[in-house]
Amino acid sequence: MKKNVMALSIAAMIGSLGFAGAASAAVITGGGAAIDAATIATAGQMTARTATGLAVSEGGVGHALVVPYYNAQNGNMTVLHVTNTDQDNGKLVKVRFRTASNSDDVLDFQVFMSPGDVWTAAVMAGADGVANIVTADNTCTVPALTKNVAQPFVQTRLPAFADAATKANLTREGYVEIFNMADVTNAAVWDAT
Repeated sequence: MKKNVMALSIAAMIGSLGFAGAASAAVITGGGAAIDAATIATAGQMTARTATGLAVSEGGVGHALVVPYYNAQNGNMTVLHVTNTDQDNGKLVKVRFRTASNSDDVLDFQVFMSPGDVWTAAVMAGADGVANIVTADNTCTVPALTKNVAQPFVQTRLPAFADAATKANLTREGYVEIFNMADVTNAAVWDAT
């Protein structure tokens, strides 16, 4: 119990960490002939530093969020609220759950958020001991998370030598990565017919 209380205290103290950074890439089109490194450097395409370092956002807002701890052990439940703070653009967001012991990917999906949208979900242990995610939210997800239906975490990437109880235990504790994959602007128009 001490480990559980301590971990929850640390998670509450830290909250979620948001990272904001920038990067860019240059496209160098070829004319059929090989382009050597000297030509590229001379052209200035690769000499300018275009990326900046990551910076921690104290407010928990950014392009990459790390929720340092989720816990579904001993009857605990973790509730996540992901908010699109952009009032003009929608967001395509990647949500990835990883185990605490080895950072194994146990569940990932995309969330399509409208401007100002809030997506909410809870992580809890299922009857078989495997962590499940449940949402009562109507926000679109791919693959689909059916409203109010528990989606068990995936165990296929967990160590093959582990028994079922160990694998279930591994799914119940870890961290969450949340990435902004794309902005969806009002200018994006699709033919609905």
